[in-house]
Amino acid sequence: MTEIWQWNTATTAARVASGEVSATEVTQAHLARLDIVNPGLNAVTNDIREEALESAADLDTTFAATGPIGPLHGVPITIKENIDVVGQATPNGMPMFADLMAPSDSPLVGHLRSAGAVIIGRTNAPEMSYRWHTDNPLRGETKNPWSSNRTPGGSSGGAAAAVVSGIGTIAHGNDLGGSLRQPANCNGLATIRPTLGRVPAHNASAPSGRSLALQLMSVQGPLAREVADVRLGLEVMAQPSPRDPWYRDVPIGGRPIDGPLRVAATYGADGIATEQPVRDAIDAAAKHLADAGYELEFVDPPSLNEIRIGWQSILATETSVTMLDQLMTVGSEDLCNAVTWMFEDHALLDLAGYVAAYTRRGEILMAWTQFLDQYPIVLAPVSQEVPFAPNADASSAERFQEILRGHTALVAVNYLGLPAAAVPVTLTDDGPIGVQLIGRPFREDICLDGAQAIEDRVGVMARHLWAR
Repeated sequence: MTEIWQWNTATTAARVASGEVSATEVTQAHLARLDIVNPGLNAVTNDIREEALESAADLDTTFAATGPIGPLHGVPITIKENIDVVGQATPNGMPMFADLMAPSDSPLVGHLRSAGAVIIGRTNAPEMSYRWHTDNPLRGETKNPWSSNRTPGGSSGGAAAAVVSGIGTIAHGNDLGGSLRQPANCNGLATIRPTLGRVPAHNASAPSGRSLALQLMSVQGPLAREVADVRLGLEVMAQPSPRDPWYRDVPIGGRPIDGPLRVAATYGADGIATEQPVRDAIDAAAKHLADAGYELEFVDPPSLNEIRIGWQSILATETSVTMLDQLMTVGSEDLCNAVTWMFEDHALLDLAGYVAAYTRRGEILMAWTQFLDQYPIVLAPVSQEVPFAPNADASSAERFQEILRGHTALVAVNYLGLPAAAVPVTLTDDGPIGVQLIGRPFREDICLDGAQAIEDRVGVMARHLWAR
């Protein structure tokens, strides 16, 4: 018999809406699962069960009077510790922010509550969400539930480890340099990195506004065990908010594309080795898409290596202006190393170089939109290497740069502001390997359709974890 915590989002919502189970019973089941698995994972770092049970009880009272309040009525979820939940701290992995209390909910948190979701916990993130491995001096290290040999990813490593283990059906995460798709890849999950402007973002607790790169390259989104849950989570999160000036009220979905969709498949950036398990995952995904009626062609998209350098240079330059002194003063040795290594390879730009970098970004984005006009989907690796060992990104400057180069196709999406879905495809001894499907602006539906076609043929990867 399937346990309550194993139900997907749609099943959970439907059974609460039918009266088969209450929101309180569902919440209790997920909290019981948290008690079993989280001590070994350290994925949920702020257990807010009292508030969760109170919220569930209120939902049950409302349900008895008027029925479900929204599509996520009674569905347990988690929120990463780097966005605001009213009355709770937003520490973002930093001891100095341990008591930084949120005066209001971030927009998407409010949207999730309005849909009936129950927030059962807050999930771990690296310091300032700056790494691809989740560890910090305030909350400690998150473990990958598949294997001690691989990172849970970052910066949404806590979110990913929680939801794949059955703590909540949807986990919130965000993505400046792959922080949704890389943890999804490490943990065998589905996700969508939305288009810039799709999901509103704002933290009232933040002492200042975001730099231009964070405005253009960072987005919020859902992680889940199934593609359908990701789609539902996106629909709820992507409601309007006047607090984000980049938000665009654009329908999820667009005009149909005539004929079979053309997919440009790539093993990654030229000159960077793609490990065989990753190549196998790309080949398997290509076959699944072809079986589903997509038209596949192996052809590389424009300027991947140049994009990686541009992403690194812009972020490093803005960091040097906005928060370098603070990070180097209060950050751990691992964070200081990551920041320092980010500046290598002549990444820092002067004013003329900074202006030129953004000008070039516009030119490359136009080349990509033209490419996507021919190929509505780009099938690419999340990383050209398999998920690395815990803390490998903090082990040496050379290893950091190797990991960064391996993540070239990952950060390309952030640099360009495009949507991309991630979905697991194959399973190795240490865990799953996934791929990403990059699409046209505001066509998350096309990315998710491709991910669904793959999942239909692969199955839900988390079930292999539960069977262990």
